[in-house]
This record gives sequence, structure tokens and C-alpha cells, in this order.
Amino acid sequence: MGKKETRVVLVPRWITVALWVGVSGAMATAIYFLSGHAYHRESSLAEIVAMLRRYDQGSASNSAVLAIIAPAVADMLFFIPWGALAFLSLDRPDRSRKSIYGVTVMLGVAFALALTAWQTVLPTRVTAGIDCLWGAVGCGAGAALGHARKRVRVRFD
Repeated sequence: MGKKETRVVLVPRWITVALWVGVSGAMATAIYFLSGHAYHRESSLAEIVAMLRRYDQGSASNSAVLAIIAPAVADMLFFIPWGALAFLSLDRPDRSRKSIYGVTVMLGVAFALALTAWQTVLPTRVTAGIDCLWGAVGCGAGAALGHARKRVRVRFD
């Protein structure tokens, strides 16, 4: 019975960047294949808040709330891996965490805007302008997960 050692797997930065590019391509491909098969209904942040208020008052059904919230949740989940890989790709010891978070979220918003703009040439829209906000939230959450990998050690015995 010796001392248990911690094994560290080093992933080269170029692999992380390649995964980031791959996830970006997969996201664009998903939007391309969903175009013509899925339609995004424009719903503003004000409509979402109004629906939640009606739900609290008992005048909105569970399915109505789910229908208006599901696209926002899907957008956030869509961008979490992108944000994590972006954070890990940009992270360097000589850069501040705030700047890495800021750049990650700004790049995520730029990517979401590019996807939204690209959809003008596709048969139908899958995402809309408000989705850039939810993409930024997902990017921030992904960046937090990328940062947490330095703080949290998971150990399986």
C-alpha cells in the first residue's frame, strides 16, 4: 500500500483549438441541417418575462411556459461546450481571468451574430437575434466550467 499518485493528462493547446474549431463547425452544420425543418418563432425578452408573470398568476399553462423558455435553454446549452473550449484555448498564465472571460464571451457573441447573419441565406431561420444573448450566457457558463477544471479535482477510486 503505497502513496496514491495523481496522474495529470496534458492536452496540447493545438488539440483544444482543433476541438473548438470542430465544435464551431458542428454548430454551423446543425443549424444548416435544421434550416427548412425547424422554424424559430421570434420571442423577445419582454415576452418571456410576461409569460413567467402569467404563469405565477396561474393564467399560463406549463406547456406554454416550456414553449417559450425551451429555445433560450437550448441556446445556452448549445454554447456551453463552445465557451469552455474557447476559455481553455485562450487561457494563459500571463493573462488575467477577467480578460479571458471577456474575450470568450465577446467571441461567443460574435460567433452567434455570425450564425444569425448566415441564416439570411438559408431556407428558414433556426435562431434569431435574442439567441445571441442566450449564447453569451451559455458562453459565460462554459468559460466558468473551463475555469473550474483548474480549481476542482475529481478523483475516482
